Amino acid sequence: MDTDERAHIENLLQLHQAHLRELELKAAKYGDLDVPTHITLQIAEYRRLVAELTARVRAALPCHNLPPRDYERFIGRQPELAELRRLLQPYPKSRAYVVTIDGIGGIGKSALALETAYYFRDQYAALPEAERFAAIVWVSAKRSYLTADGILERHQAFRTLGDLYAAIAQVLDYPAITRARAEEQRAIVEEVLREQRTLLVLDNLETIDDEELLSFLRELPDPTKAIVTTRYRIDVAYPVRLTGMSHEDALALIDQEAARKDVSLAPAEQAELWQRTGGVPLAIVWSIGLMGLGGSVESVLRRLGSGQSDIARFCFAESMAQIRGRDAHWLLLALSLFAADASREALGMVAGLGEDEFGRDIGLEHLLRLSLVNKEADRFSLLPLTRSFVQSEAAAQAEWIEGARVRWQDYLYSLARYGGRSQNWQGHDILERELQNILKAIPELIAKLSYQQIDADDHIIAPPSVPQAKQLFHFISTIARRCRFRGYWSDCENLCFTAISISNELRDPSFDASEAGLRYLDLSMINAYRGELDTSRQQALTAYAIGNSTANNRLICLANLRLGRIALQNNDLELASSLLMTAFDMYSRHYTDQLSLFIGGMGDLAEHQQDLAKAIDWYQQAVDIDRRNYTLPYLSAHLSQLGQALHADGQSAEARVAYEESLKLARECGRIDIIGRAMYGIACLEYTQSQPQSASANARQALDLFRRLGMKREQAETEALLAKMET
Repeated sequence: MDTDERAHIENLLQLHQAHLRELELKAAKYGDLDVPTHITLQIAEYRRLVAELTARVRAALPCHNLPPRDYERFIGRQPELAELRRLLQPYPKSRAYVVTIDGIGGIGKSALALETAYYFRDQYAALPEAERFAAIVWVSAKRSYLTADGILERHQAFRTLGDLYAAIAQVLDYPAITRARAEEQRAIVEEVLREQRTLLVLDNLETIDDEELLSFLRELPDPTKAIVTTRYRIDVAYPVRLTGMSHEDALALIDQEAARKDVSLAPAEQAELWQRTGGVPLAIVWSIGLMGLGGSVESVLRRLGSGQSDIARFCFAESMAQIRGRDAHWLLLALSLFAADASREALGMVAGLGEDEFGRDIGLEHLLRLSLVNKEADRFSLLPLTRSFVQSEAAAQAEWIEGARVRWQDYLYSLARYGGRSQNWQGHDILERELQNILKAIPELIAKLSYQQIDADDHIIAPPSVPQAKQLFHFISTIARRCRFRGYWSDCENLCFTAISISNELRDPSFDASEAGLRYLDLSMINAYRGELDTSRQQALTAYAIGNSTANNRLICLANLRLGRIALQNNDLELASSLLMTAFDMYSRHYTDQLSLFIGGMGDLAEHQQDLAKAIDWYQQAVDIDRRNYTLPYLSAHLSQLGQALHADGQSAEARVAYEESLKLARECGRIDIIGRAMYGIACLEYTQSQPQSASANARQALDLFRRLGMKREQAETEALLAKMET
């Protein structure tokens, strides 16, 4: 079936469906009365025709659910179209499996993705067989759109990985996907996608917060390809980035839209419209739409020129006029200080509204009605265009913004109460939600420190800034610890290096540099997990040296514990035994807090020495201490180790209990690496107990976490387990 024939059949199908709906409405009006025979016969005939045409459309490849084009003719973006087609070629011509189209709102990301998808649909027969897509699946997470009448909300049909699975099931006519249990769906989808070359198009991904979806994209089964449109870059894809249209392409778009709206524009007016919109396609279309509704060219151009020449100013200037000077205005300016989203409590504090919760909530409701903010759960965020507009507005409120910035930084500092060894796990969740805001604030806080030059190659933090530097150092250390537990290891590394740099520049006698040693241990632990043992060892040795120089026996013990575990990873049992026993003996004589870590180290040593009974005893002691102290990060880790030793000792039932409690507690406190280890342990048990489906599901989820964290040894072990399951 060629393109013209397919288009004819699809048009005929839509026509028959429309006639069928009209007849069914007529029949419904008769109620309980007998429906006239001629209407009944016509309904039956149209149903037959619809079923026949539907079958013909489904039989013609590629199957798809593409929405209709919302533009008359696609203009410009030819280099980007060519690049997308190149990237979507099959392996080995292209190694890209996920391609992003990113840029600001209104820049034409969705249109480019749709045009690319239609190319593969319309040119199916003409393309080489290897380059064809047998199926094209489109899902859109858009929540609003811009018209000449303003910003309108729309239903967000795509929110989670499950929604994508449902679309795949519909397009591929494979209902088993949605009928399966949630934990089984991914395996089924991956199996189905391996059977034919499929193109997934995920529109507006920035509105989706689903780590499982990103994990799915990172590991798309070959030969599947995906296009993702997003305002933000993601780290799993090859990017195609859009900026404003060229002068020539923008003028072509202006000509097309002007003809559609019956608007007459002189060449000079066209050129000015291009300049005022910055070549943003949506701004061009919307401007001409306003002219088509009766707005004069002069008035529209004047409105575009009333502020910055971008679509954010164009979209939101009038809305800002409605709130200027009111609570909603200050809340919007406050929100522009946050890197990502913000809670209503944080916004009220930063906006200076104090305890006026009523005024705060009314202001936020006003912003929502004007579409100036987005709301997800109980957190608020700005679109990129809105942010740029609000920040330009803030320039006229310099004094207020400076005070708000101080309140914003005070708010972030207040979050440190949830860090350290706090057992307020909900507080830790709050800290995690604010992580992007915190990471944005730290460079600004560092920039406020003043420095004193010692010589041409050396400087220190100036005495007036020492108190602020100490506060910042301890704040960064707290956040780094949370990042390590919660699996944000790249962020943890950056924070540790920043804290260490501040420590090196703090030549103040009252500053305890041993805290920097703990940051080296954080770095050492992350690198050990990643299999970078030489780097890990050097960082642990640096921590040991800091402990010696500051006479901090606790740090010395912790460094020896880390060095001992590295020696175990290197299978140097003699060195490991010396280090771990020395660390345990010294620590147990002087300290009680964190003692379970050293007892767990002794368990590791016994397990490597093949003395499972002794290892189980050590791990059980560590578990008992952690349970009394309710230190969930340690307790979940030691339960996982206990489960491993019990399983190796043939005590499968007891191992299952330990693993399941480890998993439960690790999820409660957010210990991501232990979640993976517990799931892997459960998968190993289930494999030996002939539970292949559950074992595979748990192993795959564990593998996802290990890959995300870069835990190479654990990743290899899990991959080996899955390989055994497939044989």
